[in-house]
Amino acid sequence: MANLSPGHLAGRTVAVTGASGNVGTALLRRLTRPEAGPAEVRGLARRRPPAIAPYDGVRWHLADLGEAASEAELAEFMDGVDAVVHLAWALQPGRQPDRLRQVNVAGTRRVARAAAAAGVDQFVHMSSIGAYAGGARGQRVTEDWPTTGIPSAQYSRDKSEAERVVREVFGRHRDTALTVVRPTLVLQPEAGSEIGRYFLGPLLFAAARMLPGAVARLLPLPLPALAVAFVHADDLADALERMLDRRAPGPFNIAAEPLLDADALAKALGTVRVPTPAAVLRAGLSAAFHAHLVPTEPGWLDIGTQAPALDTARARKLLDWGPFHTGDDVLRQFVAALGDGAGAPGALLRPAGGPSLDPGGDPANAPGPRAN
Repeated sequence: MANLSPGHLAGRTVAVTGASGNVGTALLRRLTRPEAGPAEVRGLARRRPPAIAPYDGVRWHLADLGEAASEAELAEFMDGVDAVVHLAWALQPGRQPDRLRQVNVAGTRRVARAAAAAGVDQFVHMSSIGAYAGGARGQRVTEDWPTTGIPSAQYSRDKSEAERVVREVFGRHRDTALTVVRPTLVLQPEAGSEIGRYFLGPLLFAAARMLPGAVARLLPLPLPALAVAFVHADDLADALERMLDRRAPGPFNIAAEPLLDADALAKALGTVRVPTPAAVLRAGLSAAFHAHLVPTEPGWLDIGTQAPALDTARARKLLDWGPFHTGDDVLRQFVAALGDGAGAPGALLRPAGGPSLDPGGDPANAPGPRAN
C-alpha cells in the first residue's frame, strides 16, 4: 500500500456529517493529522463531542438531519466547503421505520441539496454493502451489481433509496465529483459499546459483558450458512482520505480479506458453529424483536444471509488502497472490546456504563445522525 501524495488536501475545507460516530471518528483521526493538510475540517453532529483529539481540531455544527430546521445550519456548514463526506445515518429506533427514513433518506436529500447549492467540488456519500441486491452466497460482485437492496430489510431499503437521492441531485450538478462508498461491516474496538447498545440492547449487552471470555468461547454459536467480511474503521478512513486526495468519482467497494463462511466465523471467535437454518434464527429474532428483548429488526439477518461479497479491485487499483488489518483480526479485537464494554469519549462511542446524554435514556433510542 503506497503512501498518499502529500499536499493534495492542502488549502481545502472538508465537511463531515456524522463526524462523531464509528467511521466519523476514524476519519477525523486521519484528517486532523498535521500532515493531512486540509485548511479546515468541519463536523456535523447532534451533540458536540468532548474537546479532545480528534474532535478538538474540528469546527463543529449541531443539527438533527431529520428536522427541516437543519437546512439553515446545513447552509452555513457548507459555505465555502470544497468536499463533503456524508456519513450521518440513524440505526435506531428500529421499531420506528418512518423516523429512520426521515433522518436517513430525507436527511441525505437535505445534505446533498445543501452541498449542491454551495457548489462543492466533491460529495462523498457513505452507502453500504446493504444497498446491493441479494446474490449467491460468497459471490463477489463489482460496483455495477444492482443497488436495489434487500426488500425485507429496512436498512437495505433506505441505503438503496439514499443512493438514488444523491445520484438524482448530483445528476443535475455535474461539476461536482460524486463518490459513493460501499463498505462491508465496519468495526473497531472503540465502537464496541456503541454497536452493542444498537444491536443487542441493554439486556443482552449486559449479559454478554457478564460472561467471562473463556466461558463465552465454550458456548456453541448457532449460525446459518453465510459468507461475511469485515473492515477496520481506520482502513475505511484511509480509503476515504484517498478518495478525497484524488477527487475520485464513482462507486467503490471496501472490504478486507478473508471472506469468512459460518465455520470460519465461529473459529475466529474461538467457538464452534451449530448449523441452524436461517428461517429458524429469523423466527427467533423476530419474536425477540417484537417482545422488545432486542432492538435488532429481523431484516438485519436477511442482509447477513443474502448480501453478496465485495470485489475490491477498483479501490485497490484506482486508490492504491489496501487494508492494514485482516478481517478476522478485526472481528476478534472487536468482540473482545464488546465483552469489555469498551468505547471512547463522546455520546456515541461512550463506554458501557457511561452517562446517557439523552433525557429519555440511551442515545441509541433517539433518532438523529449516527455514523455508519
